[in-house]
Formats: sequence, C-alpha cells, structure tokens
Amino acid sequence: MEAPSLYVRDGDGFVGTVLTQGSWDPGAANGGAVLALLGQCLDEVPSLVPMSLARLTADLVRPVPIGRRLHVVPTIRREGKKIQVVELQLLDGDVEHVRVTALRLRDADLSSREDVPASTTDHSPADALTPIEDSVPIGGLMPSPPGFMRSIDMRRAERSDGQSAGTWIRLMVPIVAGEPVSDGGRMAYAFDFANLIGMGQHIGRMSLINPDVTAQVLRPPSGEWVAVTGDTRFNAALGRGVSSAALSDLDGVFAVASTSQLVQPLD
Repeated sequence: MEAPSLYVRDGDGFVGTVLTQGSWDPGAANGGAVLALLGQCLDEVPSLVPMSLARLTADLVRPVPIGRRLHVVPTIRREGKKIQVVELQLLDGDVEHVRVTALRLRDADLSSREDVPASTTDHSPADALTPIEDSVPIGGLMPSPPGFMRSIDMRRAERSDGQSAGTWIRLMVPIVAGEPVSDGGRMAYAFDFANLIGMGQHIGRMSLINPDVTAQVLRPPSGEWVAVTGDTRFNAALGRGVSSAALSDLDGVFAVASTSQLVQPLD
C-alpha cells in the first residue's frame, strides 16, 4: 500500500516516504518534497504579529536521504513587529543537508486606502496556457515515474503564442501524515518547479541539478493549482544555467522564483 503523505512524524523528527523520491537518485528526495516540509515547518514558527512569507532562499547542499529520521531546526535570526527572519536547517544527525532563510513581513489590510500605489501590470501568464483540463499529464508519459511524481498532478501546458510551454501542478497528498497542508508548504513545494522551466527534453548525456531556490512572494496562492511559466538560460563556457519563473493561480501571479543549475556531463 502506497504511503499517503510525503513525510511522517517520528517523535521530534520526520521520515520521508517513497512519495518524496526524486528522479536523479532513488535513495534521495525530490527538492520540491524537501521544500514542502520546510515550508510547512516555517508556518509553525510563531511571530509577534500576523506575518506571512515575503522571501524564501534555500541552499540544497546535500541530497536528502529517504527513510532516515530528519530534524528541522528553526532559529529566529531577527524578531520584530514588521520584519522577522527565520532560518531553518534540515539535519540528518549532525549533518546539514538544506538551509532555508525566510523573510516574513507584517500583514496589514490597506485596501480601504486610496493612496496605496497600484501594480504596474496585472498580466497573468497563466491566461496564455492551455487550460488545466486540456493539458497533458506528465507522470503518465514516464514508464517508471519516481515516487514524487505519484504525489503530484503535473501537466505540460502549451502557450497560445507558440513560445515555450509552461506547467500546471497540484499537490495531491498531505506533506505530513494526518496534518493539513499549510500555505507555506503549498508555496514552497511549487518554488522548486522553476527549475528548467520552459525546456522540453534536454539533449545529450547531462545532469542538470539545481543546488538552490529563491522566491519572492506577493501573497499565498488561492486554490490547489499552480501555473509555472518562464525561461531557462545556459552558459556553456561556465557549465551552468539559470531558470526564472512566475508562479500563478487563477487570480494571477503570486510569486516569482529562480534557480541555478549545475551542468555536468554523465560520460
């Protein structure tokens, strides 16, 4: 029977299930699953006043093992009523595998004021994508999908202008068994999908692994579906790449995210 969640609690730790399994190493977790856990844990960190995530930066310095007891250690680096900075470490024993720095800003409803500046654009990239119901499920195209692909509904969506495609994604299981998915967890898992956005199948025997993710957040997403659109650029002379993406829901863009790629030949 397949595990019903990405992680299960084990005392004060967490153990990844088969649904965290990534595509590069069957014994290591997908970055989206790891960020989902850290985003969920971030929402458990108290603040002095109502606050929400404004920026998240993650350094994925080591593969995260599946089936081992992991600890998430939060540290408040800056406490205040307007700004809070939280650091979260994901540890296997005493070894750090992922470090997240999160900036939270105070929430204040200013919608009744007439002097608040308007956005410079209300363009929604998701409007140019093939609708969710007409997009192609990616997991079904893989002969033996890794565990994480069985935890999400991921669909390739063509753009109406004929340019690079985007992706619709939806998390289908709880992040932690028996617990509702928090706003931070739902956002953080989506950030990792900026990696290699806009690409089809890459050519050649290469590994393209992102060691980091950075996201700026305007608001929490509405609904379960997230559209990821953007572009990836490579510099062969340095063996690296950069992806930049907009994350949208049916109400428009709620965050922007970027990742770096380490490009390595496999032969």
